[in-house]
Amino acid sequence: MTMQFARPFAFALFSLAAAVAPAAHAGEIADKAAEVESLLAAGDDAGAVAAAREVFGKAWEATSGLAIGETVLIAEPASGYGIYNPRPDDRFKIGEPVLIYAEPMGFGYGSPGEGLYSIGFFVDLKVMTEAGEVLGDLQNLTELDLTSRYPNREFQANLTYNLTGVPPGRYVLQTTLRDKNSAKIGSFENTVEFVE
Repeated sequence: MTMQFARPFAFALFSLAAAVAPAAHAGEIADKAAEVESLLAAGDDAGAVAAAREVFGKAWEATSGLAIGETVLIAEPASGYGIYNPRPDDRFKIGEPVLIYAEPMGFGYGSPGEGLYSIGFFVDLKVMTEAGEVLGDLQNLTELDLTSRYPNREFQANLTYNLTGVPPGRYVLQTTLRDKNSAKIGSFENTVEFVE
């Protein structure tokens, strides 16, 4: 993903509403959680874990937007969910790619057929000064996709940004993920410094 800085782009404010479960789901979730407790008390460990997965699934589906868990500047692309090495600082040499790891949650699933599930996101990038001046705003910069035989709840977003022509200084990178399989959107920010 390469961005040239030739002129400022129009400012667009992204906001993410707090993920609040609708009241209709609150009863279902509480009832299912009570079932987990009962199964544990009865010694049905497998049943309790299965019921706990259902509780998690109901909460997942009830989110109003994408929740973003971990977001970290990384030293090299993550090899799996939670399998990454954080970068020691936020300083990059001019021209050095910025690698980011993120964990989106609450996304939907597509059905590509043959019993498969698909997870996917459109990625937007906004580059700003620390004062909030927008220097670049790219929509649909790239896409992230995964196809699996299981409806995975763990998805690692490995992002690499090449910011060509950016002068030395501190910048805020705002990444927005738009779920391909629902109307959910989530944003997160990473601050970086480019040095000579």
